[in-house]
Amino acid sequence: MSKAEVLSYFYTNSTSYGARRTLVILLCGLAVGMMIYATYYITSEKIVYDRKFNWSLVIMLLVTVIIMMMISSNIAVSLGMVGALSIVRFRTAVKDSRDTIFIFWAMAEGLCVSSQNYRLAFTTVLFIAVVLIVSSRVPGIWNRYLLVVRGAGSQIDRELLQDKLKPFVVSQQIRTANTDAECSEIIWEVKTKGKLNLAVVDELMSVPGVASVNWVTEIGGTVG
Repeated sequence: MSKAEVLSYFYTNSTSYGARRTLVILLCGLAVGMMIYATYYITSEKIVYDRKFNWSLVIMLLVTVIIMMMISSNIAVSLGMVGALSIVRFRTAVKDSRDTIFIFWAMAEGLCVSSQNYRLAFTTVLFIAVVLIVSSRVPGIWNRYLLVVRGAGSQIDRELLQDKLKPFVVSQQIRTANTDAECSEIIWEVKTKGKLNLAVVDELMSVPGVASVNWVTEIGGTVG
């Protein structure tokens, strides 16, 4: 095989995408992306919902579709695209591991749509969406809270404080205890069977020396 024949093979063995076909593929990609968008919105457990990140998942899916269409349309372009993408480095830290799952999910669905395997794309996006929504709604066995008690110096009766807390919690562990001449602060990590019982706040406030009581919900690696 001559050099001309090899080059001809690279440029002629390609898939042509017309405007109508391209639009259909992108619209299917948008539909799948909106399912991912809705799933992230429903299952989001963050205090501050990041709408920009959610929309970036949809755009990432569409960009993946475009890249795969470019690669499949021409072998020569695919080789150049591989070289171009190999030098790209993304250094944005993803703090929540759950966000990483959505990123890879969007990329995988983009590959399905770009290969025009619509049945696989819609089946998998619906299945994974249901799994994520159900898993986010299943309550845990224990509810974890951070209890912050502040008072005036050493005037807090700590033994009485723990006795008042025991009937409301399954377990308790002191994380931090700070005391000086003017004020005192104690932070507990507590577990309860049910939701936060506001009656315990009144009980703890009745302890001599306690000036304030704060309950903070602990969700995985975040507190809010």
